[in-house]
Amino acid sequence: MGKFRMGEWVLLISQRGKKWLVKIGEGPYSSHLGTIQLPDVVGREEGDFLETNKEAKVFLFRPTLEDYIFSMERQTQIIYPKDLSAIVFYGDIQPENVIVESGIGSGALTLALLRAMGGRGKLISVEKRPEFALAARRNVNQFFDGRPDNHEIVVADIQDFCMNVKADRVFLDLPEPWHAIRSVGAMMRYGAILVSLSPNIGQVQLMFRELKANGFANISTFELLKRDWKIDELRARPFDRMVAHTGFITIAKKTPAGVSYQD
Repeated sequence: MGKFRMGEWVLLISQRGKKWLVKIGEGPYSSHLGTIQLPDVVGREEGDFLETNKEAKVFLFRPTLEDYIFSMERQTQIIYPKDLSAIVFYGDIQPENVIVESGIGSGALTLALLRAMGGRGKLISVEKRPEFALAARRNVNQFFDGRPDNHEIVVADIQDFCMNVKADRVFLDLPEPWHAIRSVGAMMRYGAILVSLSPNIGQVQLMFRELKANGFANISTFELLKRDWKIDELRARPFDRMVAHTGFITIAKKTPAGVSYQD
């Protein structure tokens, strides 16, 4: 990607791992480690460092999607990276897909889907709360430095939404996703994949019944637990805290309604 340019994002990392996400512009940036001049970042390579006025080293990196998601403006709980990565993989995202998502929240899943699509296909994000749609639009535009051509946000209830083409993938992050199954099923081609994230197992059970009743098969549900480890020259042990249960991921494939399929 070359050297840093004026106006792009830089991730500042201290020698102890403290991070700050900053847009390169005119003027200083200050933290408890001291002050750097942001114009001094321009022209430097990733992995280089600057020294603050307190002689502390601050390393320069481009932010990953994970870095951006945890620092962006949000009014709702974001989907954690451990779940995002599984949703994108098990949803089998392909660049030419027509994808519908509902429950845009702050846009974390939107960003992951758009990144996986590589500027191709079409992503339609359906969100019934205008304030969430607006916040997500700001986050997406800020990350991509402009509105992606293959992305559209529609302010509507997914239960009332319809479109002229069939969806290849549908992603749901809704409080009561079972109410949306009939409507989204009607807009999916046969063989299309639906992925839903729910925090409670009771929600998953209600989802399962609706999926079976509306022509979905190959239904599976799982959760992911992530435990980090502390490694140094003398020891290796798990951290006391871990990212445990965050949600259940349910995956299903669309078939003609009324066809009997035994999972």
